Amino acid sequence: MTSKTIRRIPTQASVVFGALLIALAISGRSAQAQLGRTTAPVSGGTGVASQPPNAFQGMTGTYAPPHKTPDGRACITVHPMTRAQIVNPKIIDQIVIINNICGQSIKVRVCYAGSNDCINVPLGGYERLQRTLGVGAGSTSFRYEYRELY
Repeated sequence: MTSKTIRRIPTQASVVFGALLIALAISGRSAQAQLGRTTAPVSGGTGVASQPPNAFQGMTGTYAPPHKTPDGRACITVHPMTRAQIVNPKIIDQIVIINNICGQSIKVRVCYAGSNDCINVPLGGYERLQRTLGVGAGSTSFRYEYRELY
């Protein structure tokens, strides 16, 4: 009896997947960090009542911890602001001021609350930026939420 050896020819997908695994191992970063891990969302707003606390807390360990200073303060703060346009005062710019009080670069994603309408803002160390989140007609109130991106 003769035994036949079956040779498996690698497909293009398996070669790409293998290369990805090797690249992750070399870089020393986890696959979870590569796939866009974020911190828990932080909500805020202007001209609106605060949102009641969520009775259903997320699973522990599902979010990355936020960046903190050595004394425990959050590195990132976001402050909302509205400004009427000069040409038409009924059109309101909805602005967020994002402040990083830490020395490391941090990426922040700011969205309208409960929406996928977002902006991504990369901040350098000790940087403060003002960005327009959107434009509203006549309303000076809006809600937002932000997350730190890893």
